[in-house]
Amino acid sequence: MISSSEERSKILVAISLDRDESQNVLSWAINVLAKPSDTIVALHILGSEEPRKLPMKKKKRTQIRRAKAHVISMLGEFAYTCCQNQVNLEAKVGFSSNIGRGLIDEVKSISAHYLVLCRPTTHEFRIWNEITRYVSDFAPSSCSIVLVGNQRKTYKDCYSGSMISRDIKSDEKYSPRSILNTLSRDSISSSGDDASSFNGSMVSSSFASPSDKLKHKPMSPYRFISSLIMNSPLRKWRRNETKNNPKPQPPIQCFTYNEISKATNDFHQDNIVGIGGYSEVYRGDLWDGRRIAVKRLAKASGDMNKEKEFLMELGIISHVSHPNTALLLGCCVERGLYLVFSFSENGNLYSALHEKESGSLDWPIRYKIAVGVARGLHYLHKRCNHRIIHRDIKSSNVLLGPDFEPQITDFGLAKWLPNKWTHHAVIPVEGTFGYLAPESLMQGTVDEKTDIYAFGILLLEIISGRRPVNPSQTHILLWAKPALETGNTRELVDPKLQDKYDDQQMNRLVLTASHCVQQSPILRPTMTQVLELLTNGNEAEIAKSLRMPKDMHNEDEDNDEWDEYSMIFGYDVPLDSSF
Repeated sequence: MISSSEERSKILVAISLDRDESQNVLSWAINVLAKPSDTIVALHILGSEEPRKLPMKKKKRTQIRRAKAHVISMLGEFAYTCCQNQVNLEAKVGFSSNIGRGLIDEVKSISAHYLVLCRPTTHEFRIWNEITRYVSDFAPSSCSIVLVGNQRKTYKDCYSGSMISRDIKSDEKYSPRSILNTLSRDSISSSGDDASSFNGSMVSSSFASPSDKLKHKPMSPYRFISSLIMNSPLRKWRRNETKNNPKPQPPIQCFTYNEISKATNDFHQDNIVGIGGYSEVYRGDLWDGRRIAVKRLAKASGDMNKEKEFLMELGIISHVSHPNTALLLGCCVERGLYLVFSFSENGNLYSALHEKESGSLDWPIRYKIAVGVARGLHYLHKRCNHRIIHRDIKSSNVLLGPDFEPQITDFGLAKWLPNKWTHHAVIPVEGTFGYLAPESLMQGTVDEKTDIYAFGILLLEIISGRRPVNPSQTHILLWAKPALETGNTRELVDPKLQDKYDDQQMNRLVLTASHCVQQSPILRPTMTQVLELLTNGNEAEIAKSLRMPKDMHNEDEDNDEWDEYSMIFGYDVPLDSSF
């Protein structure tokens, strides 16, 4: 039977080791076949004999892990598309002496409504025919089989020899569900039509010859769809993107566990450079001399969704390419989940500002970091191929590269924000206390203005040298509020600077911070406006239209708001401005 449009379908997509073929069939399944709330499972079957001995079974594990790394690295680029289409995407790898049988076993295991296969462009047609013959014989009646190819063909009615065409609306002709549902309602034996041709695409009822169809009942729900993937909108977009970007980002490398283990000295404790809530970061050296940072999902993290979150982070960071964002070199999925980045010799901004052994950052470096982070955020919000909300902007997530050029890192909480969406609603609340915007904490609302609020807190941290929440649990914004309202910049300046700073640059940073940390997200600037403020200060046109925090409320309303904010965060309202 063909699943109804209202039903949440499971779509099993067979993935080969041919990257182009697999990306084509995935693109078609996501953009054409799937509907919102559907689940697509990308499955690669290793065609090998069933292991009979335990040592052989262990030997196969490495092969499976490497295949899984291939599938995961390939699926990363579809994470945004799936988010925008509200389609779930999963990856699986298995092995079977008969690939067709392995596919059918998985179809039954997940109760798939569709099994999607890609017609190969190489010489492996014999194997492909064996697979399609097997799945046609053993597919359950509840599963439709879809074959996706890239060759333009026309098919004729085998009874009359005339071309068959159907009047299909432009918004429906690429919907295989509408085609399959139409065919399932039609009687092939009574109409005599065994194929329908439209815009170079084909729907056929079975592999059987015309004479067989006259004698036997048509196979149901066995359907084949051949689509012109080479002309798909996604492929056109990729060609245009390559044309507009002559220096594309290098492909992600799939590291083996042995490579990263050797690089980090078997993940020795002396090589730990950072520990987060769900991950650990290790310093390492590759055989070719490159110094790397390996982010490992913490062993204690037993969340069932960790692989999905890992795939989402991989998908997001693999789309990011900017001087002020961290460079992803590759990943590894053997014996855990790992991301591999270029190592930043100068550490991160938190260490540079708050750890005594790091000394003090001079003002030119601080200003350079502030502007660099602003440019990186502007890229994520406005210039990246897809809108990205970082959700965890903080000093420890700002790496300091050569010459202290800042790089935004850790996209573990990042979210795609489709163009038609105004915000995400995220429950439970995730992020770092001290940087969380009030609307995110109280309502779970996440959008660009969430990052802009955190950036404002980061600016105050750079200016003052204070932590977002000091040991006495005083929030930096509560401490800075009187000086921001009166415009007394000197009260905010880090004493370590010893008055050695550019007054104009300092005023621009304070002005920008005061706008970014406004309680109402509507009154915060965009990142485009932030860059204008950092460049032109009070002379910027936007500065004349934005309202300062002191104009937002009367005194009673303002105090009530801050008391509520302090209570929610668990911070104390300061009685004075002392540290």
